[in-house]
Amino acid sequence: MPRIIALTGATGFLGQHLLKGLLDNGYGVKALARRPGGLSGFSHKNLEVIEGDLATDLSGWAKGADCVIHLAGLVKAPSWKHFKSVNVNGAKAVAKAAEKANVPRLILLSSMTAREPGLSFYAKSKKLGEQAVKAEFSGKLAVIRAPAVFGPGDKATKPIFDLMKRGFLPVAGGRGWKTRSVAMVYVHDLVDDLIARALKGEYDNKSVSPATVKALSMPELANYGEDAFNRSVRAFPVPLFILAPIAAITTLTLRLFSIGHLSLGKLAEFRYEHWQSNDLVSNPTPMVEAISKTVQSYDAPE
Repeated sequence: MPRIIALTGATGFLGQHLLKGLLDNGYGVKALARRPGGLSGFSHKNLEVIEGDLATDLSGWAKGADCVIHLAGLVKAPSWKHFKSVNVNGAKAVAKAAEKANVPRLILLSSMTAREPGLSFYAKSKKLGEQAVKAEFSGKLAVIRAPAVFGPGDKATKPIFDLMKRGFLPVAGGRGWKTRSVAMVYVHDLVDDLIARALKGEYDNKSVSPATVKALSMPELANYGEDAFNRSVRAFPVPLFILAPIAAITTLTLRLFSIGHLSLGKLAEFRYEHWQSNDLVSNPTPMVEAISKTVQSYDAPE
């Protein structure tokens, strides 16, 4: 079993959960952090925080590691140039460092959107990032094409759950909106799966999408919300003639000011019909429990 993990993305939502899980399971972690202060809440004898980013010399960070786990990446960016710089070139740099340091195993956190690289710049960058890692790294490689990740502390899904608490679940409209399905994974389930399976080699030389639920329509998610919040939750479509102009404006504000989230590319991802997974985690958390714990975390003091 690997004992020293070289980790990127430790200051992010998933990264902080994974860092805690690794330390709790007895691993030593060398965490690369652009802003080490983001890990000030972690104090552990087995944690070494190395200041730097994906554009710096990574040789010292990777040296001596039994496994590299690469989580760092951009979910939104002003342009293709930014996505490419981090999600493609950054992944390539990590793989080159791992190869040079003779690290035997690399776990790449990618995205299920890499299945459809034509949908968005983000999806394209994740696909090309996978290809770059495969070209540079000759050891055992596990590609984790994560589905939608949610859980305590996730700011990206907070607006959705806030609306569900009020009884509403807005969905991108268009043909077949009721039957579109998406795989989802509770962050603790994903962390447990990475530690129990990926680090032990079960995903070597594979691309997998560990999920708490393999496929979930928005009406089904609303039903889980009803049980979690003990109130009626209604999924309803927002017409595309409303969403498309908003997404077009947001695409522009992202490019000019790095403000916004619902770009045209993100809207295309939301409208895609088949984000199902074939890979279920072991002992998945019941969705009602996962949603409840996620929402409870938003009300907890910082």
